[in-house]
Parts: sequence; structure tokens; C-alpha cells
Amino acid sequence: MAVAHQISPISGLKLKKIAVLTDFSKNADTALHYAAAFAREHEAILTLAHAYIPPACACAAPEMALAYQAFEAFRGGLEDRLLDKTEADYLRDLKCTILLREGEASDLLEDLTDADLIVVGTSGHTGLERAALGSTAEEIFRSSDIPVLTVGPHCPSDVARAASVSTVICATDLSAKVGGIAVPYAASIANQNNAQLILLHVVANRDIPFSFERTMASAEPLERLQGLLPGNVVLACRPKYLVGFGTPDEVILEEASQHNAGLIVLGARRAGPFGLLSRRFEDGTAYSVAANAPCPVLTVREP
Repeated sequence: MAVAHQISPISGLKLKKIAVLTDFSKNADTALHYAAAFAREHEAILTLAHAYIPPACACAAPEMALAYQAFEAFRGGLEDRLLDKTEADYLRDLKCTILLREGEASDLLEDLTDADLIVVGTSGHTGLERAALGSTAEEIFRSSDIPVLTVGPHCPSDVARAASVSTVICATDLSAKVGGIAVPYAASIANQNNAQLILLHVVANRDIPFSFERTMASAEPLERLQGLLPGNVVLACRPKYLVGFGTPDEVILEEASQHNAGLIVLGARRAGPFGLLSRRFEDGTAYSVAANAPCPVLTVREP
């Protein structure tokens, strides 16, 4: 029998509006399946949102009337595509709205301040390809005041599996700013799904070879992990606490696969002083996990 533990009052987290940012790609469609599962569970409104840059040919048209007609036709086509998405069979029982905005994907956040969750797919580009092409998903979760669910290319596309969360891994660096911000969300989702909650901290050190030394090195992080779950709301399942050793993203992904995690929850830092690029080289753990995880990743950005 599971022993009840205590978490913070946010365990009653409710989602009334879920926004899905789509570029009409396969990854975006997979993200929409996950968003639908969350919306159905919480009886939430689902908003399909798309941002666009007007085609250059419309602006370059020799006559203003022609330019306006071209722009309206372009925008109308995008609106029709969004409306077509809402007619999918697996969305028929949900209340869906659409949002179309001129600009970059991150500009949509200005119109989605009333959302409780943002869902976005990512192609999983890493390394130099990621640096060159950029990552819309990373820009969103490092800019959004709202938690962001990232769905990468390795997530199962099967709807039944998408809706099933039996284990939630919450990885934390135990820092003052970011260390505990994601824990209440992880605990809430685990509680609502009667899922196992695993709190994980990774010691970025591969040079502790023996089990005794690792046990000693784990003592202080384990104590701090256990201190992240105070509160007055009963948690359905006994949480687990793990300390890993190695490169943080690699250990998080390994633990997620080993425990067949249905969701990974992370705290995320804002873009660095020189913009998103500086954060990519300074702290790439969150994006690396989101791009390579075998399940969705929920990121909660620092205040």
C-alpha cells in the first residue's frame, strides 16, 4: 500500500485553456495529440495558434489592391488550414478555437496570456544544426511565463500512449532560482494520474567510481531533494528520490528510458544576457532533454 506524502497546494492545478503552437508539420500534429489528451482530462478549451510572415510577393505587388488581395488570400488559406485541424476526429469532443497572428511564433505569447499551458513540437535538431537554424520550441519555453509542454520526435505518436502517464520524472539542479519551481507541477500531474513521481538530481561528475563514494556524495543532494516536497495536500503515491552522476541531459534521458517515464518536468532559465544563443552554450540541458526525450517534456521557466 502506498504511503501518503505531502506536497504543496498547487497539487490541485487546473488547466482551463491549452494553446498548441502549430506550423502544420508532423511534429506539430503529434504535439496536438498530446494537447488533446490534456484538454480532455481537464475539460479545457484547446486553441490552435499559428504565426506567419507575409509573403514577399504580396508586399512587392505593383498595385496596392493586388497586394491586399494576395495577402488576404494567403491569410485565408492559413485560417482554413487551422479550421481543418479542429475538425480532426480525435478533437470532435473538445471545444476548439483558432488564433492566427502576423509575426514570429514567440509573438503568439502576447495573445495567449490567459492560457494555462503552451504545447509545441520540436524537430529535435541539436549541435551546429540547432545553432544555425534556431529552435522555436526553445525560444518559446525560455520566453513564456506559462509552462510549456515540448513534444519531440522520439515521443510516441500513438494517442493511447500519449494519454497514459504512469511515471513522472522531475529533474532539478537544486539551484536557488530554478531548483524547485517545477516540482509542484510535477507533483500535481503525478497525483492526478496516480503516477509515480521521481525527483532526480544529477551530480555533473563522472569521476566518482566506487559505490561507497557515490553514496557519500549522494547524501546531501538526497536530503535537499526530500525537502522539496513540503505542503498540506496528500500525494497518492510514495515519491522516489534519485541522485545520478554524469552529464545532466544524458542521465535524465537514461533515467526516463529506464523508468518508462510518461513525462519529464524541468525548470528552465531565461535567455542569457546575449539572447538565446548565449543560453544554448551556457545551459543546453533543457533543450537537449526536450529534443531527445522518449516522452513529452514540461518546462517551467524561472520568474
